[in-house]
This record gives sequence, C-alpha cells and structure tokens, in this order.
Amino acid sequence: MAREVIPRDHLAHGEWPSGDLAADAPPGAHLGQALAKNLAAAMAQRRLGLRELARLAQSSHPTVKAVLEGTRLPASHTILLLELALDLPLYPSRLFEQLRPTADD
Repeated sequence: MAREVIPRDHLAHGEWPSGDLAADAPPGAHLGQALAKNLAAAMAQRRLGLRELARLAQSSHPTVKAVLEGTRLPASHTILLLELALDLPLYPSRLFEQLRPTADD
C-alpha cells in the first residue's frame, strides 16, 4: 500500500502553496500544490469562504481547509464536488506532461 503523501511536507522554499517543492517531491505533492493554488484562486474569484464552499460542495470545511493548507490530498470524488460547486475545473490536467520524464532524463 502506498504511503500517504502530505503535499506541504515537501515544500523546500517559500510559503505554501506558492513556494518551491523539493526536487525529489513525489507526484502527489505536485498534485496537492496545484489543487491548493487552483482552489484558492477559485475561492477568491467567487468570493467564497471555507464554510460556504464546503456547504455548496457537500463536504466539510476541515476537508476544504486541509486541501488549501496542503495537509491532505483530496479524494477524486471531493475534487469533483468542489469543481461542481465552483463551476470550474480544479484538477491540473497538464501535470502529467510536466512531471513525465523526458528522453533526456
């Protein structure tokens, strides 16, 4: 069984979620950082607080807070509920291309 990834634990420099991740950060840390950035931007754009978004997404505010703070990776179902509540995608669709090893690696 894979070990749980705490995205924020892989922060090398700066503040979460905009800081730099360690060079050896696992893919889950990159995913968590991208989700946190996208979620924070969407909440600001929609002028939504934690509790209101959690209510709209049929989730709990501690879950939304944990995603924002990088202390937990959300389940895919939670991501979908957040996307539906915000009416915009949060999942970083190009992350695969960014993390995929190239022939030069």
